[in-house]
Amino acid sequence: MEEKKVYVDPINTSFAKAMEITTYAGLGIMIIFGLLYVFGLPGLVNMKVAISHWHLSAHDFWKTVKGTQIQGYAWFLSHITKMDCIAVTGMCIMALAPFAGLIASLIRSKGDKLFTLFFIILILEFAFAILKPIIMPNIGGH
Repeated sequence: MEEKKVYVDPINTSFAKAMEITTYAGLGIMIIFGLLYVFGLPGLVNMKVAISHWHLSAHDFWKTVKGTQIQGYAWFLSHITKMDCIAVTGMCIMALAPFAGLIASLIRSKGDKLFTLFFIILILEFAFAILKPIIMPNIGGH
């Protein structure tokens, strides 16, 4: 039986490969630093305290556990040396997988002006969604 070959556009292949690499990188960070947290390296929140308050909303969790209200990226980044925060960074990287795919697709779409324009619009939209909490901190979202 002869195997049929399917043509896949190089733009799609680039998008998928960038998504795959970014996803694996984020997953690796989550697993490595999550395990380091589980095995006792210091985290921002003691694991037993986190587990006992896990049923709370994010707002109530941080208010109860740390007596603070978190907002924006600066708060998170100021605690980035803690194992649990580094593990969460893996999730952030995974959330950026579509962005990485769009960048890879933009690079691959050099000859096609319509695709290039399409990817630029999508990249700008994604970048705005990421930066919105910084440039518009009190307006819905995140």
